[in-house]
Amino acid sequence: MKKKYLSMLVFVPIASIMLFSNSTLALDNAAQSTSSSSSTGTTQPAASTSTSTSGTSSTGSSDSSTATGTAGTSDASATGTSTNSAAPADTSTLSLSLDDAVKMVETGNSTIKLDDSEIKVLDKQNQQDLARHDAHAPVVDEDSRKDQDLNYKRSQWSLDNAKHQRDTDLKNLRVQVTNEYENILNYQQEAENYQTQLNNLDTQIDKMNLQIKLGLQIPSAIYALNAGKSGLEAKQKGVLNSINSEMLTLKQDLGIDLNRDVVLTSSLVPFTKFDDSDLNNKIAKAIQNNYDLQKYQQDIDISQIEYEIDMVFEDSMSADQVQLSIEDKKATLADISNNQLVQLRSDYNSLKTLENTVSADQLTVEADKINIDVMQKNIDAGKSTILDMISLQNTLLNDQFTLQQDVNSYMTAAANYQNSLDD
Repeated sequence: MKKKYLSMLVFVPIASIMLFSNSTLALDNAAQSTSSSSSTGTTQPAASTSTSTSGTSSTGSSDSSTATGTAGTSDASATGTSTNSAAPADTSTLSLSLDDAVKMVETGNSTIKLDDSEIKVLDKQNQQDLARHDAHAPVVDEDSRKDQDLNYKRSQWSLDNAKHQRDTDLKNLRVQVTNEYENILNYQQEAENYQTQLNNLDTQIDKMNLQIKLGLQIPSAIYALNAGKSGLEAKQKGVLNSINSEMLTLKQDLGIDLNRDVVLTSSLVPFTKFDDSDLNNKIAKAIQNNYDLQKYQQDIDISQIEYEIDMVFEDSMSADQVQLSIEDKKATLADISNNQLVQLRSDYNSLKTLENTVSADQLTVEADKINIDVMQKNIDAGKSTILDMISLQNTLLNDQFTLQQDVNSYMTAAANYQNSLDD
């Protein structure tokens, strides 16, 4: 034992030198290891450091392990983030027909996605309530009685209502998207018409400049044409801004990347009158099949069960509140059919008003075309100028645009009215 001890003393200076050298090398290696670990996200060196430190101090082990674990987690997280980066957005041009746009509502619209999420939550709740009901656990208090007789019915009622609301939202959004699509087409048509006018006006300006150059016209004769061109360009820019605004709204409703180019491939939907034949029977059937009648009646029945449970367990405060809610629901139920009848009649009258507006617009457009024909004859006879024709053409463009907008409004109202009858 003493020999060993003396041997150790002899080697102390040498060991000290070696320890100093090894410590320096260890520090260099540790720095390299740390640098390598940070760049690659490898956690094995950190684990080794934690193990060797634990033999010296339990406190140091805890701190070192925590720090190392944090670094490793951070590195792994950073590596994972770069590895699982989001897929690049689709920047290709999307050719979109009206039929495709209507179909995309169900998969891309945010409202429908929220409806689907709500349905999943309510369905899960209903499954849990059904499981408690089917378990037939002993009834020991008010809550266990409600688990047995009430909660699964209430959650099923909520689930059914959410599904019906989704169907209603889907139908309404499809009508809305159709209207947006048609409005964009109408704006695009107006922009093209303005461009045609601008091209015709450029031709007249070139002719006028030639006449001025030949001395057949005074220089100021071009001013009116240039002013007319500026006015048309301003109107065209306004229409193009409207196209961009409507297109953004359409993209949002369909869940399309706002930066993606979209080309509409369908044509304007022609004006079609709403089929109001046998309307009284259609209204009567709609009232009879109104979903709200079923919804409120079921709500009353379920609330009645809740009231009876509260009474059995002498929860008088809750019972009184439930009883008041039942009376309110009965009053609402009694008014549903009458209110629906009034609403359907009112909406139909509004629809007929729009139909009359479209008819008046059509007559106005026909009158504009007649005025243009007359003006062309006056220009040919030298009685009028091209500027007079431009004014009439502007009037025709505006009236055609108004006609198509009113047609879109009518078709939208007709689709919504049909949904009201089918609901």
